[in-house]
Amino acid sequence: MDNTALFFKISNLSRHSQILDSLMLFATDYLIYLMALFVLILSFKGGIKEKKAFLLIILGLPVAVLIIKVIHLFYYEPRPFVTFQLAPLVKETMDASFPSRHATIAAVIAFAYTYFKSRWLPLLLISMVLVGISRIYVGVHYPLDVLGGSAVGAISLYLALQIKNLLKFYLLR
Repeated sequence: MDNTALFFKISNLSRHSQILDSLMLFATDYLIYLMALFVLILSFKGGIKEKKAFLLIILGLPVAVLIIKVIHLFYYEPRPFVTFQLAPLVKETMDASFPSRHATIAAVIAFAYTYFKSRWLPLLLISMVLVGISRIYVGVHYPLDVLGGSAVGAISLYLALQIKNLLKFYLLR
């Protein structure tokens, strides 16, 4: 199944169930902010793993933004609602579709907790997946946009870890 066919398979589920629509609208509009708030709270109330994950997220997010900006310099994919003249369930800008910034942010958060093997990992991974699926469901991203966002999140954390190691090396000399 190709990217467009999978997009339609998921997005065509919308507008058939008020409960599912409400869940997906919540996930696409608010879940990313709840994840960020949760991570902030854990940075104060959590253990050492959660504090380290928070610092990695703080270092990884600017790297992710930079990677996305570089991608947009060389590749532009219009959003599916623009390409197919659809009405998405949410108001969204007409900027580039690939990669999904929501999926990238959710991946940076979830993968940082994965790296440190936090007990909160399952909750954050489920949230990451829900954010990604919701972006397709509401009609603003293709599946590959979400996968690309997850990949950018993982690459950002890898680069953030390399930056951390370099800083540690130069600061502790």
